[in-house]
Amino acid sequence: MAQRAGAAFQGDWGGCHSTCWDANTSMDVGDRVLSNQFTKSGYPLGIMVNTDGDRFVDEGEDFRNYTYAKFGREILKQRGGYAFQVFDAKVTPWLRKEEYADDVVDKVVAQTVEELAEKLSYQGLENPGRFLETLRDFNKAVSSFADLHPEKIWDPAVKDGLSDGSSLELPKSNWAQTIEQPPFVAAKIATGITFTFGGLSVDPNTAGVISLENGKPITGLFATGEIIGGLFYS
Repeated sequence: MAQRAGAAFQGDWGGCHSTCWDANTSMDVGDRVLSNQFTKSGYPLGIMVNTDGDRFVDEGEDFRNYTYAKFGREILKQRGGYAFQVFDAKVTPWLRKEEYADDVVDKVVAQTVEELAEKLSYQGLENPGRFLETLRDFNKAVSSFADLHPEKIWDPAVKDGLSDGSSLELPKSNWAQTIEQPPFVAAKIATGITFTFGGLSVDPNTAGVISLENGKPITGLFATGEIIGGLFYS
């Protein structure tokens, strides 16, 4: 509508504020009742793998408040635009019920990692064998680090320094535990778009929308908030 009125645009039209989102929800609309319960922010407690079965972020880089938008954007870069969060029985009680309850998310549950790999292959995991290798390598690295540092205690309330000892190509810097205690739980996730970064160009003093034709405010047309381009950026 603003474009038809001759408005100028600005901001990052190729970017958006992102989050980890339930991949089994609607592609183009949220749920006004559940609101942001489709967010899936429990990844610091486990690992995330892409369709090839590879990890692609340091899930323990920082608290989720500082990484969720960054990681949501990384999911969008993965082939197919989706990934899987994987947990074992040691951490599933710590997952937020608002986000991971049975009536909120379609979880995949298995008693062995082989069974989990098979079930995820029906959800879009294209390389189950590589997924099992990723789990084995991760568990080996984390277990070795824990043996060398018995003084480090797992604590999701602080950056506990429990890691893989930097022996993996992609580390997990905090909250690293082996994924070996059944039942195993996984959730398919995608990128949830909170809002875009592109928008309208406005006069910063009056909020008048700028005309593309002459660079002056369009009479009677104003904009404010997230519709303004450049208010948020990558």
